[in-house]
Amino acid sequence: MKKLNLVILAAAFATSSFAETLYVNGKPVDQKVIDQAMAQFKKSSPMAAGQMNNPQFKTQLLQSVGMQQAILAEGNSQGLDKSPAYQEKLQEVKPMIYAQILQEKANNTAVSDADAKAKYEEMKKQASSQKQYDVSHILVKDKKTADDIEAQLKKGANFADLARKYSTDPGSKTKGGELGWSDGSNYVPEFTAAIKTLQKGKYTTTPVKSQFGFHIIKLNDVKTGAANNNMPAFDKVKDQIKQQLQSEKTRAFFDGLKAKYKVEVK
Repeated sequence: MKKLNLVILAAAFATSSFAETLYVNGKPVDQKVIDQAMAQFKKSSPMAAGQMNNPQFKTQLLQSVGMQQAILAEGNSQGLDKSPAYQEKLQEVKPMIYAQILQEKANNTAVSDADAKAKYEEMKKQASSQKQYDVSHILVKDKKTADDIEAQLKKGANFADLARKYSTDPGSKTKGGELGWSDGSNYVPEFTAAIKTLQKGKYTTTPVKSQFGFHIIKLNDVKTGAANNNMPAFDKVKDQIKQQLQSEKTRAFFDGLKAKYKVEVK
């Protein structure tokens, strides 16, 4: 089935702009068939548009469309559409065909500028309440070394000096463990959870284990709403927001189907 789909896609850029006319069994192929194939291929392989000025490429695409029609003609002549094998294959692909049609119906209503603007304002509101953390850390491979560093900190050792001496993180080691500002989403969960328990100027008194090793983490500073200042203007992100809302609408539609027909694994 996948091989046949590739044949269909490879054919799709054949258009009325071709100088050649495609014939199958002595009859010209309906231009609508070629245009539909073109639209499908454009959607799946937009980068191939640059090859349309290549006469050899155009001819190959037309030949692919013609091969599709020849396959249909032969299948019809043998009555394959009435065969058990055809019905079996049809049942295999029917859910995919239905899914495509249902998705097109779900996306039939375009996302308005007003909807996109409302989403943008929601994002701004979230950004204005989001905390940003300025943190430093010392990363080591084993707990024994981490415990030793904790003991030195308790005796008054300088955090940055210990980071330069012991840390195995090449990105922050030379900066005294400094990682800079973040909302925590770019760190592993254990690291982020530890940050949120700290007070400004304090460090973790128990090493935090992660997939990278053992961390001693220090919270240098915290602020709220800084992400809001970095948000681009609405006009610059409107199209991306519309795409996001469209995806959310499609996902909600299929989630609704899942609930409606009680899809569950027991």
